[in-house]
Parts: sequence; C-alpha cells; structure tokens
Amino acid sequence: MVLSGVAVVLLLFTVGGEVEVVFGVLICTILFMPLLSWENSVEMGGLTSLDLVGVIMVILSFYISGLMLLSSVGVKRFNAFSKVILCICVVLVLAFSFSSMFLFYICFESVLIPTLLLILGWGYQPERVQAVNYMLVYTVGGSMPLIYGLSSLYWSGFTSSMTSLLGSLDKSVIAFSWLYVLAFLVKLPVFPFHLWLPKAHVEAPVSGSMILAGLLLKLGGYGFIRLCGFVEFLRLSVPMVVVLSVSLFGGVLTSVMCMRQTDLKSLVAYSSIGHMSFVLLGVVTNVSWGVLGGVLIMLGHGLCSSALFSLVNYMYGVSSSRLISLNKGYLLMSPSLSLVCFLLAVSNMASPPSLNLFGELLMFMVGSVFSVLVLVLLGFMSFMAACYSLYIYVGTQHGKSCGLWVSSSSFSVCSGLVLLAHWFPLNLLFLFIP
Repeated sequence: MVLSGVAVVLLLFTVGGEVEVVFGVLICTILFMPLLSWENSVEMGGLTSLDLVGVIMVILSFYISGLMLLSSVGVKRFNAFSKVILCICVVLVLAFSFSSMFLFYICFESVLIPTLLLILGWGYQPERVQAVNYMLVYTVGGSMPLIYGLSSLYWSGFTSSMTSLLGSLDKSVIAFSWLYVLAFLVKLPVFPFHLWLPKAHVEAPVSGSMILAGLLLKLGGYGFIRLCGFVEFLRLSVPMVVVLSVSLFGGVLTSVMCMRQTDLKSLVAYSSIGHMSFVLLGVVTNVSWGVLGGVLIMLGHGLCSSALFSLVNYMYGVSSSRLISLNKGYLLMSPSLSLVCFLLAVSNMASPPSLNLFGELLMFMVGSVFSVLVLVLLGFMSFMAACYSLYIYVGTQHGKSCGLWVSSSSFSVCSGLVLLAHWFPLNLLFLFIP
C-alpha cells in the first residue's frame, strides 16, 4: 500500500495539468484509508512498518500536500512548484513508513532540501536567505547527537529496526538519551529551540508555511513516539523535569508573545510553539493516554494551523500586507470569509468538537500525574490560546476598512473549499476516537 501510494505520487511528476496533480494527490489519501485501525500494525518486508500513528501521518501528508497544490494553482512556475511539493510529500511518506531508524533519519534530514528550495524559490522577501540559514543551523546541528546515538547503538550489536528494538533492547544501555532527542526538540520545536520557526514561516510562501506547520513539525513528535519505545524516560528524573519545565514555561511565554505580534503570520507561527509543548508533555510520559493526546493535538494542529496560514495568505492577497492594523473590516466586505475565520479561530482555541479539545483534555489528565504547577501552566496556555485566537478574529474582521479593497475582496470558491477542507476533518474526526 505504501509503495503504491508513492508510485502514484511519482507518476504525477510527469503530469503537466494542474487539476490532475491535485486530484492525484487526493486519490493517494484514499489509498491509505483502509489501514486506519486502532489495533492493527502492518509490516511489509521488514522495510516499512505502519501502525495507527504512521498511517495518520501518511494520510495527513497526502491531504495537506493536495490542499497546498489547490491553494497555489495560480503561483508562478507551477510545474516546478508542484514537483517540489510532490518531492516533499514522497520524502515525508517514506519517513513515516520506514521501520529502520537510519532510513528514518535520512528522510528526516532530506526533507530540508526541497523545503529550502521552496522558501528560496517562491519566498517573496530578501530576508528568506537568513531564514534558511537559521533553519539549517538549528535542524542539522540538533540532529548530530541523534546520528551518533544511532551509530553507537548499531555498533553495539543491536539492529536499527524500530519494531525489533522494542523487545530486544535493555533501555538502560542507552546513555545520555536526552542529548539524542535534541533533534526532535528542535524539529517540534519547543522553547528555546524555536527561533528558526517564526523566521521560516514569515519568509516562506503560503505553501511553505502550510507544510512547515502541517507536516514538518510532526516529524519531531513522530520521532519522539518512536524513540520512546526503546529509550527510558523516568517521570521524575532530573533531565525530564528540566526539559518539561523549560518547554512548558516557554510555551507560556510564546503564548503571551502572540498577543504582542503585529504580523499575522508571525502570530500563527508563535502559536504553534505552545501547542507543541502539549505534545511533548504527552509523548515523553510514555502513557497510552498521553501518546493518544499528543497524536490528536498534532493532527488537529496540522489541520488548523495550515488553514490559518492559508487564510492569512488570502488576506495578504487582498491588502498586500500581513499587518493586523491594515487588515480590518472583512466582516462587511466578505461575510463568508468572516464565518470561516470564526470557525477556524474557535477550533484553534480547542472548542468542541475539535480534535484540539480532546487532545488537551487528555493532556490535563496526564499533567495531573505530575504536579499542580503543570496543570497551572497548561491551563494558562489554554487560556492564552483562546485570547490570541479571538485576537486574530476581532483584529481582522471588525473595524473600518479601506474602500480601495472592496473591489478585490470577493471570497473565491477555491479559497473557501481549501479552508473548509481543513475545518471539516478537524471537527468531524472526533467520531472515530475510541
């Protein structure tokens, strides 16, 4: 099934039509639907292995890639653009499907190459070179301890297969395990390894922001879930307490910073850091409820954050600015856009029945195991998420707008379909939670 989906995507490289490319990627999403099961795990030839988490990430990769192509149909050099997007999609699918940690690491780092091409080739500001440098230094530098840990584990006589390591490895043989997860802390990212993310989001085109928020950040959470299978994280150990304390406190700080942002893209980018702090708390506890909550938050964040970046791009196309002070009055100009913005804002603040609500509820249950202070930090981050989500809606939809924008402010059918295609699974997938 994995090979068939990848084969279909590779065939799309030879397709020149825009509609065929978009619908071909969406068909690949349907190919993986039969693998959705809470009990089964599919092993294929020892090379690929898919459980529920892997299948969810693969489907999300195909789905977000199709929506990226659909939202960027009018972009310049679309043929080259579609090839870069499909290359990113193939590398991500392989990363979420490989059962070998070495192959996962190769795909984990290889996805940076087409992403950098996307930012450099279709970014629209001269500071994108600096953003690319930040991204390279943080991600590549943070992953060096991981490849050292995997190499030392292999030379010690252990296999590189994730499924084999679960039952054959004594978790105590891996020393300095917190140093090895630095690569995933940077990729999530959590405070203080987040500085590359706002710069990359601000300088990237809309498709780059969608794939950064919707897919690339999920590589960090997915790698944490896989690493927790053969690395022991003691709940009350000093490294765990330090990492969780810094990440949660940093999530609170970045949530407060969202209220001080004047750039819409930067605001949505900083909001991702707080959500990823929830994911880190759930995953490193290595409890079934915590892992399930982390997966739900990753899935909900991938859909909601990608939709918000697409919405910001539409506002930028209307006003030629991302400043909140220059994007006002859409409630009068386009009520349909205001409705979609309201739906996305309330989903971002974890309102029922969005996936973010169920994930955060599970995080509160897991956080109660640690201390009251963890619950206070989680509660404050949830409260600030509601504040900056309402800030996005009120700051852009209310107020008096410039009369020159009215002629160009019609909400296109394609833009509405892209935004609603994010919102519907975000609020309907709760029916499949056991």
